[in-house]
Amino acid sequence: MNIERAAMRGKLAQAREKRRRLTSKFEALASAIRQGLNTALTEIEDIEIPQLSEMWGELEVCWGELLILRGDIERLEKELGN
Repeated sequence: MNIERAAMRGKLAQAREKRRRLTSKFEALASAIRQGLNTALTEIEDIEIPQLSEMWGELEVCWGELLILRGDIERLEKELGN
């Protein structure tokens, strides 16, 4: 049983690290999108909509992965009694 718990702890640590990386990526994308849409800094005609749209797609993927990870982390924590 200790081997299984150790494996679950390792998987939990990996999931938490991936969540940390994805959270950083999400925050960077959100900041870039916010800045790109700031009409006080950029004229409306100069806003790079295709680039912002691509970033938004990446943001959505990141968000979906974070939701899945949250479930995985909660399940592993429950199993480990955390």
